[in-house]
Amino acid sequence: MRDKKARIKTILAFGTVLIVVMVAWLLNQFDRSGDVLPNENTTINLYGEMHGYKEFYDIEFQEWKKFYDEGCRNLFIELPYFSAEFLNEWMKEDSDELIDKFFEEIKGTAGDNEYFYEFFHEIKEYCPETIFYGTDVGHLYNTAGVRYLRYLEENGLTDSEKYSLANENIQQGITYYESNDSARRESYMVSNFINAYERCGGGKIMGIYGSYHTDFHNSNVMVVKLKEKYGDRMSAVRVKTIVFEQMDEPYDFGFCITGVVFLLMLFVPNIMWTRKGKPIGYVESAKKENKVLLMFERIGQVIVSTSLVIFPALNPKVMVLVDGLYFEWKIIIWMMALTLMILYECYWMKYFKSSKTMKDYYSSFMGFPLAGATLPVMAVLLLGIYSENVIVICSAIILGIGHIGIHYMHKKEIKRNMDKFMI
Repeated sequence: MRDKKARIKTILAFGTVLIVVMVAWLLNQFDRSGDVLPNENTTINLYGEMHGYKEFYDIEFQEWKKFYDEGCRNLFIELPYFSAEFLNEWMKEDSDELIDKFFEEIKGTAGDNEYFYEFFHEIKEYCPETIFYGTDVGHLYNTAGVRYLRYLEENGLTDSEKYSLANENIQQGITYYESNDSARRESYMVSNFINAYERCGGGKIMGIYGSYHTDFHNSNVMVVKLKEKYGDRMSAVRVKTIVFEQMDEPYDFGFCITGVVFLLMLFVPNIMWTRKGKPIGYVESAKKENKVLLMFERIGQVIVSTSLVIFPALNPKVMVLVDGLYFEWKIIIWMMALTLMILYECYWMKYFKSSKTMKDYYSSFMGFPLAGATLPVMAVLLLGIYSENVIVICSAIILGIGHIGIHYMHKKEIKRNMDKFMI
């Protein structure tokens, strides 16, 4: 009966780890499905941002610079038509009067920040032929909108297409703010986008919008409607995805604080065990250890100790922004690895409080058999899976073969001795 309960606990323990890893992987895959990556047919490249953060503006500029260097000139942005036209006029001038006026008018909005201001100045400096296309509804219709109409009137352009487009955009803004209907806004953004894409002659463009408007999980937003029209000519990637991809590649070298913490959690209790915690009979039993398993254990220890320190991709990938933490769902795997190491520390506390016999040393903990070996090996394995680093995964497997194998052999020897004693 006791063996049956132990087996059930073991199945539950390993089953929990497996389920957590699978759920994290599935959540991560679902999250990534909100992005449609570009391919050889892509001409419309949209990027979804969270407004107001330097990290996002930096990447957006980098991406636009790539397109610009390839010959692209048309940059679609989440601004009203008339605001984008003012920016186009500013691009031609030496003065910052127009852009400063623009930022006065957007004061108090998500775009009212120094990073957005710097973003436009970088474009003006390094991509001076950029043409902005604003495809949002007419926000600020009673300030920037009216000012733009007046500007056109002063330049004798009342009969121009620009005047007509600005008027239409202003009416969209009035209608939207009267109804406060988000679906109406998305509909306007779709029609404005299609109109602007035709006006610029089609071809390859880049667009920057709030990530809400580029989420393929939401059938009501702009990007889904555009996908219906443009098909695989269009991609949409959240800038957040690019931020995480650029943090640390699996095999980048550097310093890994997670690895250092894990090694301390490994070494400290083992040092205490070496000094005053070895069970009676361990030294004699250790002399009989399988040489092949011992070789695997030693090699695994060296590779694990090294790889945990030199691969920063093992660190949790999180963005700490003003409004909270942002992360990929696979961080759950990292959290499970840390949980296993905490259980490992708890196993040692239980052992040091025990009679320190061989049975205590090779005991199970929380359903994990041979907890002193299986818990740290599984933790390192999960770190390798989280970081997608094959070296770490293989080092955990090598260590596991040796370390768990030796513990298992000792466990069998204890059982044989107990059986002899009972006879």
